[in-house]
Amino acid sequence: MASILIVDDDPSARLLVHTLLTHAGHEVFEAADGRIGLAIALDVEPDLVIIDLSMPVLSGTEFLRALRRDARTRTTRVALYTATTIDAAVRDFMEIYGVVSALPKPAEPRELLAAVEAALGHRH
Repeated sequence: MASILIVDDDPSARLLVHTLLTHAGHEVFEAADGRIGLAIALDVEPDLVIIDLSMPVLSGTEFLRALRRDARTRTTRVALYTATTIDAAVRDFMEIYGVVSALPKPAEPRELLAAVEAALGHRH
């Protein structure tokens, strides 16, 4: 079992991911924006954070930059689950900030679970 934080402003996306991950036996935390997500991440230090890039208050990119600045979360595994097009610029961003995977929304439940398990499998 892993602790996983979902940071997404879309309540239906959070519900889907939360349901799938709790059913798979993981401990799941949720945040509706990056500012709340960052506070939770710094408090619980999850094994994996799943973020959307396009969010109000604190975007996914701003969230990730802040996450990487803190020693407690500098190496936390991060996966994207986003409706944003995953183009060359996003892939460059992923490489710079150590994002382990990206999955476009919407995703099939099996694809989502496989991506999460793959991201968790990369833990040291």
